[in-house]
Amino acid sequence: MTQTLTTSLWAELEAGNMWWPSYKPGRDPVLSWRHAAAILMRDIDPQPIFAALQAVFGEMYDLTADEVCDQLPVPDGQVLWPVWLESWVSHFDHWHDPVRQLVEQHCTTPDARVMAGMMTRLDGAAFCDFVLHAYERAIILRSIGGAPIDDDPLPIVQTIANAAPFERLSYGFYQRFCAELNREAEPPATPISGLDFDRAGNPNIFGGDVT
Repeated sequence: MTQTLTTSLWAELEAGNMWWPSYKPGRDPVLSWRHAAAILMRDIDPQPIFAALQAVFGEMYDLTADEVCDQLPVPDGQVLWPVWLESWVSHFDHWHDPVRQLVEQHCTTPDARVMAGMMTRLDGAAFCDFVLHAYERAIILRSIGGAPIDDDPLPIVQTIANAAPFERLSYGFYQRFCAELNREAEPPATPISGLDFDRAGNPNIFGGDVT
């Protein structure tokens, strides 16, 4: 006798999966690369990864700050947002960027090892946005559930409409840098960047014409 399923396979894959992307029209079509990554990483505990992000981004912030300081036309010149963003994004252009390396270390299950094998072909900024989406979701769920929030959460700005977590984190670090130099930060542009967070990589690592 054929057993009748009470829930769909899709619902089972989504249930309790912290990596699962929220649906946003125009960004997360079914099946997007984000869903594919979430399915492969469904058994990977995100908390150790989230706990290490502060140190990872702290090092990247220091590198970016040093580079941007070297590019200031005069010691007391204004720090332009495009200059900061270009330097920040450049750290994700390498196949061995720290975020991909961090996640790869935790991809220990058979399916997650498949994902780890694709890391070098992923778009670094887009994958970082995928991780930050899950991080931000975890923070929101903790807040709703009354659980304590980290004393020093990542500076993901919440007041920029229609911006991805990667962009809002980049701008948060830009604001921090300007404050440290006692400079005024430029307001975020619209759109805040020209980055395409729907791309998994080129060539598409999952095959087909899926963005």
